Amino acid sequence: MAADYRRRELLEFSDDLHHDDVPPLQAFLAARLGEVVEAQREGSAIRFAAERLADLTDEDCVHLADLLGAWGEVVDDGRVDVPGETQRLRQDVMIWWQRLCDTADGFRDHPDHNPRWRGLRFLNLAHAELMASLTDAAGGVYGDGAHP
Repeated sequence: MAADYRRRELLEFSDDLHHDDVPPLQAFLAARLGEVVEAQREGSAIRFAAERLADLTDEDCVHLADLLGAWGEVVDDGRVDVPGETQRLRQDVMIWWQRLCDTADGFRDHPDHNPRWRGLRFLNLAHAELMASLTDAAGGVYGDGAHP
């Protein structure tokens, strides 16, 4: 399974994220939030809130990098289909990536914003196929019938 875990140019699934995906996003967010902080009056409540957001965002980046380090080990060990903690890890990767991408999206018009920084709907192809099998063309889960 490790051979399939290569960095991809276009992200489709959260299972494709790598530890190396975090530093550019972390640097971008630090720069943008730093600009927001600097634009606020020293000692103001707004500056305090901006500083806290910048700090928390940086900590989120560190946390995601740690999760992706652990995910890389799971892939290297061939444990991607083990239920339990492995599944929770892959879900956490998707959740934390989404959080950071939501923050970056607030700066999407900045020239340094990377379109790679977007939320991902599925963990992997099997997850996407499962979700497609559970819904009808209209997006419902009850097929042609109404909710029981």
